[in-house]
Amino acid sequence: MTVGLVRQACLGDTESFAALYQQYETRVFHTAYLILGDAGRAEEITQDVFVQVYQHLDEYRPERGAFSTWIQRITVNLCLNSRRRKVLAWFSLDRAQAQQMDSKAPLPLDQALRGEEQQGTWQAIQSLPLRLRAVVVCRYYQDLSYEEIAQVLGCPIGTVRSRLHAAHTQLRRSLEE
Repeated sequence: MTVGLVRQACLGDTESFAALYQQYETRVFHTAYLILGDAGRAEEITQDVFVQVYQHLDEYRPERGAFSTWIQRITVNLCLNSRRRKVLAWFSLDRAQAQQMDSKAPLPLDQALRGEEQQGTWQAIQSLPLRLRAVVVCRYYQDLSYEEIAQVLGCPIGTVRSRLHAAHTQLRRSLEE
């Protein structure tokens, strides 16, 4: 279905491009938000991603990988190239609401302790260098395989593994403090 939308969008069908936007906008935003930690910057990156997708849609090759991987690569690259970093926000409202809906209503003390633990984890992730943070976001928030992460980041699988190992090491140190 996505490949058909891409073909139609390449031929100038604006409704097909709008359908692609609707299908991937949330995922692009979440990836950018998780890497940058700033909703405003994530919105800007999301717009920039779709401008690039529109301009380079004819360069997408289905035989080289899924469209979702291609758009994730654009997203991660724009985030990594982004030079403006601000104080990073703590947690996606959508995600917090989803977690609340998935679990039984916790006791207030349990909820406070869990919130502190999540905030500590989030802050530790946000303190990682962008290249390591991108690997963590792709692996644990986007649930991508090592192969997909390698495609997104444009690096060998061994590099993905070493960056993930380095991220785990730094996160362990940060969380032990």
